[in-house]
Amino acid sequence: MKIIADENIPFVSQVFTHLGDVTTVPGRSICHSSIKDADILLVRSITPINAGLLNNTKIRFVASATSGVNHVDREYLKQNHISFAHALGSNAVSVAQYVTAGICHWSLQNHKPLKQLSIGIIGYGNVGSQLEKICQKLGIRRVLNDPPLAKLGQSHLESLNTALACDIVSLHVPLTTHGKYPTNNLINQQNVSKLRPDGLFINAARGGVVEESALLSHQAKHPKFSIILDTWENEPNINTNLMKRTLIATPHIAGYSFDGKIKGTQMIYQACCEFLGKKPLWDKDIVNLDDNIPCRISQLEQTDIRLAILTAYNIIEEDKRLRLILSQPELVIPEYFDTLRKNYPIRREWVY
Repeated sequence: MKIIADENIPFVSQVFTHLGDVTTVPGRSICHSSIKDADILLVRSITPINAGLLNNTKIRFVASATSGVNHVDREYLKQNHISFAHALGSNAVSVAQYVTAGICHWSLQNHKPLKQLSIGIIGYGNVGSQLEKICQKLGIRRVLNDPPLAKLGQSHLESLNTALACDIVSLHVPLTTHGKYPTNNLINQQNVSKLRPDGLFINAARGGVVEESALLSHQAKHPKFSIILDTWENEPNINTNLMKRTLIATPHIAGYSFDGKIKGTQMIYQACCEFLGKKPLWDKDIVNLDDNIPCRISQLEQTDIRLAILTAYNIIEEDKRLRLILSQPELVIPEYFDTLRKNYPIRREWVY
């Protein structure tokens, strides 16, 4: 059994070795020639899974150690009897904590107490529901928008326009181009004016959900309008003009907590074992990590939860690393963007 895996999946060689011969490669280097003799393919979000990659190969099982699947042609896999699994919800806590840290930074910068704020959470799935729980604890008023769930009878859901009118708007939808509720360019020239002139807009979903030119136009008209972007159109060749106008810019790492990644590894491992009829021999709980990371909270930080959160997760350091693109012209943007993702430091979720 030959297994090709993205090298950025934690412990992938160690975990899958009893299932076959594991070869790890960079995600963007996975191509037809590198997998043509493989039986199993394990990827993350940067590897497009489609006919061009998989035609005339031996691949019979594909897994993505990510929640999102817009990089996967699932219909092609189904038609060609290729089994598929992904790590739905594995990084939900990580993304919710990223968004919360961004909100806390903006709140402090603009002297806006959390309990006086409202947030429109667009997409009430794994991430959106986690974020809603945190915002409830922080005293932020929540407005939830999710048309597919509303159709299923989910209560307490509001219209998109109502969500866009909040102080903070945070996107947590998949990127889709078909169906009754497509999300491609969900935020566009037609509705961007609904955003508050002094509000905060956050996209930690997928780049294509936002028409970036519309966001730029809105910010140009309203200098007090703040933007936090973790996902971008045309990744990794991101729009530096837009980055200059952001409050916080990061290289698609909101879901990159080490805990979220390990959950993703376990989820696709268990799915692969089930596909092969093998008994799982590895569990994420046996990973030897120091679960008691010191986080020294000052007396002032004990009186302001925002400062405590930013001590636990310094999101501004993430921004500084990506923003070097603007001051060091020798950096090649796509390569540097991927390097930051590949060499991402270990970040633990707050419970640790």
